[in-house]
Amino acid sequence: MKKYVLFFLVFTAFVFGQKTDSLVSKIIANQSLMKSDMEKGFQELLTLEKKAKQSKNYNAELEVLNNKAFYYFTKADYNKAYQIAQRLEKEAVSSKNKRLEAIAMNRLGITLNFLEMYEDAEKKLLSAQNFILSNDFHDKNLILANNYQFLSDLYTHTEKFDKAINYIKKTIPEYDKIKNPIEKKNQKSKGFSNIGLQYLSIDLDSAAFYFQKSLNLQEKIQVKNYNVGNYVGLGEVYNRKGQYNKSIEFLKKAEELNNQVQDSYYMTSIYDLLQDSYKKIGNEKEHNKYKLLFLENLQEENIEKLNGVNTIAKEAKKVSEIAENENKSKTKVAVFSFLIALLSVGFLFYFIRNFKRKKLEKEEIQRTLVQKEKELVNLEGKVSDLLDEVISLAKSNNANFYSRFLDLYPDFEKKLLEINPKMTNSELQFCALLKLNFSSKEIANYTFISVRTAQNKKYRVRSKLNIPNELDTYVFFNNL
Repeated sequence: MKKYVLFFLVFTAFVFGQKTDSLVSKIIANQSLMKSDMEKGFQELLTLEKKAKQSKNYNAELEVLNNKAFYYFTKADYNKAYQIAQRLEKEAVSSKNKRLEAIAMNRLGITLNFLEMYEDAEKKLLSAQNFILSNDFHDKNLILANNYQFLSDLYTHTEKFDKAINYIKKTIPEYDKIKNPIEKKNQKSKGFSNIGLQYLSIDLDSAAFYFQKSLNLQEKIQVKNYNVGNYVGLGEVYNRKGQYNKSIEFLKKAEELNNQVQDSYYMTSIYDLLQDSYKKIGNEKEHNKYKLLFLENLQEENIEKLNGVNTIAKEAKKVSEIAENENKSKTKVAVFSFLIALLSVGFLFYFIRNFKRKKLEKEEIQRTLVQKEKELVNLEGKVSDLLDEVISLAKSNNANFYSRFLDLYPDFEKKLLEINPKMTNSELQFCALLKLNFSSKEIANYTFISVRTAQNKKYRVRSKLNIPNELDTYVFFNNL
């Protein structure tokens, strides 16, 4: 399943009709406008933000943060999206706004999921689930359904499909609790679309059934992310079934809708599937057109993803440095107290006599450590240079890639063949790419195959190596 198709459907679901003051209501309604016309909606949001600040309406300012996090995520600016969601969570906790605190936790979880920081994403989303279940606030059932959806997406990304299906099916009972019949129909339509997306990885016919069920539930197809997802999903179903003209028909509908929704990740998926379908029917002109658009979108997506990961890494380093400084301070206090205790019980001379000896020992140890560190730096430098060379060869699809990879990991092939002696050379080279932690999209890009082909190869490799369902592919190869 294409990751850029999965996670984004429900990120847009935080629009709730609660009874609030008029300014807050306008800001909540503003997110619906952004879904149909992103830039027009954002300009309106900036105007509403000024009014909120001028009137010192704190609740309205919190709702502005929620909408901004949505906007920047949609525009693939992960730095801003993540930081705003963090601020929203902090402010919501401070103001005891349980509803927005839950939404902020969800936003942070789905952002981490998209950045492929899966362990952190799972912790955040499971924490959000417990928080939602143990608190009461308006539209709790919708926020809980969104959290189930995000968990389902996470488990699909990590190929834990049983868990993914289990969580996605939990959303429909929550939508059934909605009293407003129009809103209930709208949310269930979204829910069926999401179920279809999860089934794409395991059962194409079931996926098509749920996509069509979502579309049939609507009297008029709305300009919504999940309807873009319905058409993209149907396009992928028929692409994988070899019915390429039918695939193109649905994908062009998705492209038309998404030009209004302005979801860059759906567009990446649409372009990828269109270039593949046009290639299969021999339309070289359209194939080249959409391949170029796909590569341009993919490049932008990867740049923003990297920026988001770097931001989170810097924050983690900052927290680590603060903790380290605190530990150093505590250590100094402890050492000082210990010396005072020694002096107080009459060990002053003993301490002085041994101090010189320990100082000499410490200096000798220090010299040894410096030498070892130099040797280690030299070794790491050589390994790092070879790793850089191997990665470069992989990205350029160079024929020397695998032989140099085995210079870096000499036992890699032996270990795989011990598990399954029937592994082919092509599969061993594919495993080498997984060992380097390349995603399916990256492998597809570097080896000039489709993302779906790369994902199918990954599935076959998992089967041949008997990798347990609960174990992530990359964790397996990292531990090999």
